[in-house]
Amino acid sequence: MRGALDWQLGRFNRVKVGAEYFDIDLASNSLRAFSTRISLPEAANPKKIGAFLMDRLDIGDLVLEAGIRLDYLDPDAEYPIIPGFVNNVPDSLKKGFVRFDGNTGTYVPLHDVECNINTPSNPTTVCKSNFIPGQTKTEWSPRLGASFPVTPTSTFRLSYGRFVQTPAFFTTGSFAEGESGVAAGNIGLLQSANLDLTNANSNETFGRDLDMPSTRTFEFGYRKLIGDDLVIDISAFNKKQSGAIASRSVQYEDPNRAGAFTFLNSVTNQDFTESNGLELKLDKTVGNMLNSSLSYSYLDARGSGSDPFFFENFILRATTNLTLLTGQPASPPEVLLRLEQSRKHNISWTNGLSFPTDFKEGTVAGAIFKNFSVFSVLRLRSGLPFTKLENQGNGPVGPPSQGGNPESVISGAETDWFIGFDLRLTKGFQVGNRFNVQAFMDWRNPFNFQTSTTVFLETGTSANALFKEQFLSSTLRDNDLDGDNLIDDFSIAAESPDNQFNVFMLLRAEQLFGDGDGVFTVEEQEKAFSQSFEHAFGEEARFETSDQLMRLGLRIAF
Repeated sequence: MRGALDWQLGRFNRVKVGAEYFDIDLASNSLRAFSTRISLPEAANPKKIGAFLMDRLDIGDLVLEAGIRLDYLDPDAEYPIIPGFVNNVPDSLKKGFVRFDGNTGTYVPLHDVECNINTPSNPTTVCKSNFIPGQTKTEWSPRLGASFPVTPTSTFRLSYGRFVQTPAFFTTGSFAEGESGVAAGNIGLLQSANLDLTNANSNETFGRDLDMPSTRTFEFGYRKLIGDDLVIDISAFNKKQSGAIASRSVQYEDPNRAGAFTFLNSVTNQDFTESNGLELKLDKTVGNMLNSSLSYSYLDARGSGSDPFFFENFILRATTNLTLLTGQPASPPEVLLRLEQSRKHNISWTNGLSFPTDFKEGTVAGAIFKNFSVFSVLRLRSGLPFTKLENQGNGPVGPPSQGGNPESVISGAETDWFIGFDLRLTKGFQVGNRFNVQAFMDWRNPFNFQTSTTVFLETGTSANALFKEQFLSSTLRDNDLDGDNLIDDFSIAAESPDNQFNVFMLLRAEQLFGDGDGVFTVEEQEKAFSQSFEHAFGEEARFETSDQLMRLGLRIAF
């Protein structure tokens, strides 16, 4: 539920107030069949509340804006004291546990005297619950802004804001994988929260009770009118995020073995980022016919991880002299590394040329160009950084980078620049006194620029010969081809042990990709079976595409 009120208080004061309320039913998720490898769902009912108040004052040429926002989250969920130890805990942590009584057909307390009894795992008869409730979270976020003239033809603006992000509850990799509203490539507050290590991989990432991450932004800008037809706008900003969600290897004491410690991947608030940027825009008009806009932006984004799994994928399992000496996992980065979302340079040039209906009336040029318009957009973008991996023939594609053994420094490689150009032409005609017809041609990428925004992370290019070789090797060694796992020429009819239909299909494949003599040579096999590789990972199919498109049309106005 959401509502807002916009109230103009006199000539100089404008107030906005609003609120929103979310009642979330986690038990409404559509679940797959139960599996011991999948965390049980939470039958919880989280609630989110947001409210804001903003006031704008126009005092002459001075504009002031101030506001405050409230964010409230009640997760209404419980977490085990030690992640991964849900059921496999000593009796001293089994308060509230139940068992099924076959005689009565009901659930009864696990112990006759509610676990306040002396047992080998509970010699002190201490009894407490293994679960702790998630804490409610309340955040206040101020917003400030000001704008004022410096000269009659220039203005200066300044703004500050704090923004809070509410994490997802479940993410891909949990039982809710594939469900709508589930975050991808992220970590949820309840990620594997009810998963017990008895039936789980110790590399699992466990959700914990967290604070809500916050972002603080500071921006200033200057706008200048030069003459009557040129406007220059320049702005700079700084954005810092603290308490960002990230997976970390955290040390816990085993509740079943006093003095024994284990490291488990846990969701934390330990990531942080900082971004600095600059934007420049020029707007130029020439008479009433030409409008041109050129913009450039620079971004330098750095942080302790490009995504919540960065530490887990690239650093956690690294072997260093310190890890060998201490026996502990590698420490997370404490320096700002370049983020893979940091596209440094963006350039855009937009032009619009429109000829009026009375352009050079009575001339050939007027007949051709009146009611004629040309619009063009040119885009240039620098590449995205990624981490180049050792080539083991696994074939990961990015960015974003995926886990592996880094060959370059973190985010030390970069994809190629992107070039894009689009064109639109329109021509208007008057048909009689009632109809206006406009013909148009929308031409995307008329110069057929070949663009590639992803690469094989193990080579840094659009080709990976080792990956292709291993991809084909598993197929060419299939026993169903010729009865053995050798890569060699074979007679299909004489040597293939497969059923008649598949033998016939092999003969057809040999005819299509070979000479049709029934002998499937290694060269013919590679040519035939590499088609699936080319379809999924071929340079033209996967990496370099032009997206060229032309659309012609007529629009009739009555």
